[in-house]
Formats: sequence, structure tokens, C-alpha cells
Amino acid sequence: LVATLLAGCSTMTELKTENLEAKSVPKWYLDHVDTGSEGWIWNREGMFYAVAEDVSPSMEMALKKATLKAKAKIADRVNGEMNNRTTIKYDEQGNPEAPIGTNVAQDVIVNLISESLLRTYSVDDKMIVWNPELRNYRAFVLMKISKKDVDAIAAKYDQQKQMKLLGRSEQRVGGQTLE
Repeated sequence: LVATLLAGCSTMTELKTENLEAKSVPKWYLDHVDTGSEGWIWNREGMFYAVAEDVSPSMEMALKKATLKAKAKIADRVNGEMNNRTTIKYDEQGNPEAPIGTNVAQDVIVNLISESLLRTYSVDDKMIVWNPELRNYRAFVLMKISKKDVDAIAAKYDQQKQMKLLGRSEQRVGGQTLE
């Protein structure tokens, strides 16, 4: 009976705890690289890496959200598209002899990540910390995917982009676009 009880307890892990003054961050989270190589000399493979962190009252949800953020970082590097729009607005109001002008400027950067298949990723390392004061879990994730798989994703993205551009050019009739 004692042996069974000890065997059952030996498979349990105690979570690190953090408080509001001290946050635990794994060294690999701060020191990670975006790309690298793994494997033996004759079987080296290029890799892409991403880290992410998130919190939730649910340990499973904290881990899932951190994993999704890491996947999004890799997908962004493969096929992210940036759009930028700058708007400057100047208004005057008041007495025509002495109007008061107001100026508002806005710079909006939108990062669009195209639909991507990242099926071959793996979570290389993770750490989950419990914060009893905030009653939440903080999950850290280090994800990796092979450069070969990333190149395949990028090639598919480039092919889809080319098809989309060809479709647009075929819609032009007599110098006008039919969109």
C-alpha cells in the first residue's frame, strides 16, 4: 500500500509560484534565437523558434493561448503582410479673425497573417507558474518547426499569392478592372 501511494505521488510535479513582486521567467524565454540548427553533424536540420507567454485562471487555457501566440509568431515570419496608413487631420473653429486649430495624427500599422498550416511544430520547452495572489497561471512556451517545413509553407503562400495576382490581372478588360 505504501509503495503504491509513493509511486502515485512520484508522478506529480509541483508548480513554481510567483507573487506580484517577483515574476519567474525561464532563461530560455529571454535567451531564445529565432533560427538555428539541431541534430548530428551528418543529419543537421535548420529550425525556426518562437516563444510566447500568456495567463489565465485555467492552466490549460494559459498553455493553449501561449502556444497559439508562438504559432502566430512563426506564421508571421513566414507569410505576414504589413499595411500602414497614416492620417493627419487639421480642423479650425471659432472666430474667423482668430480661429483655433486642432491637429490630430494617427499612424495605424496592421499586420495580416495569411491562413497557414503549421502542423509540424513541436513545443520544445514550457514552464507554468501559479500566482496565488492573482489566482492565475502563467504559461511560457518555446516552439520549434523545421526550416524545411517553413520553406514548404512559404512556397505554398507564394503560389497562392501568385494565383491571386493572376486572377486579378485576368479580370482586367479594356484597361478597366472588373472587381
